[in-house]
Amino acid sequence: MSAGGPDDTEPEASSPPEAETIASARATERRKFIEQRAIALGQSWAQGWRRDLQQQGRAVAGGWPGTLREARTYVERALATELRGRKMTAISTAEREAATKVAYASARNEWRKHVEPEGP
Repeated sequence: MSAGGPDDTEPEASSPPEAETIASARATERRKFIEQRAIALGQSWAQGWRRDLQQQGRAVAGGWPGTLREARTYVERALATELRGRKMTAISTAEREAATKVAYASARNEWRKHVEPEGP
């Protein structure tokens, strides 16, 4: 064998096998999907709170009233249904906790955008 001859090839270990590449792409798509749904879920949650308070004639004021426990419940219910509908595996504990934090932050941010100033 001479340098640069037909037998000189890159070792297979230098590039991931096609199956790993596909699995990595699917995992990335799944993470993005879960994150996007968690953001939308948080926004919807805050909008629901605002709507309910306004219907009761109450001001939308102060800090975000939701809790992480509520966010976790929303995430578990909504994402379980959506993942099942897309024939995707159930949400893992790590995914659920990450989505919970994203949904909570999204709700809090949505709430802050529309909060009314408190009176004297």
